[in-house]
This record gives sequence, structure tokens and C-alpha cells, in this order.
Amino acid sequence: MITSRTSHVPFAELPSEARALLSIFAQAAAARYVAQPLKQSELTPLLETIWNRNRLCLSDFADPYRMTALLETELSTMCFAGGVQ
Repeated sequence: MITSRTSHVPFAELPSEARALLSIFAQAAAARYVAQPLKQSELTPLLETIWNRNRLCLSDFADPYRMTALLETELSTMCFAGGVQ
């Protein structure tokens, strides 16, 4: 979990710019575990689960390396569990 001083923002309330940035980070992280880029329809539910489970905040975007590392860890777990094809 990435800790921050601001409060959690539910995924459903994220601005579109934040969702787009999260998708970019996730596509980069997923490149190690999937043969083809994920479709947005496949990626969005995964990102919602990851975002809400880790109680992330907008300030968590300030450190792209930590965000990418978190997404790599989460997506690799989901890949091995059969969540990502």
C-alpha cells in the first residue's frame, strides 16, 4: 500500500485525467505479464479493484516509480491467478 497524507478517493470519483494516467502506468506495468496490450474494457475493472483495495489517493501519482511498482505487483498476482489473459 502506498501511504499518503490525503484521504482515499474512490475510483468512481477519479477525474478522467487521473484514470488516463493510471491506465498508462498500468499498460507499462502489464507489458511484462501479458502478450498483447489490455483493452480498456479489461483494464478498467482491474484498476478499480487495485485502486480501491490499496486506498490510493491523487497524491500517490506524485511518485510514478512507486505507482508502477505497485501496479506490477498487483497485475502479476492477477495474471498468475488467471485474472488477466
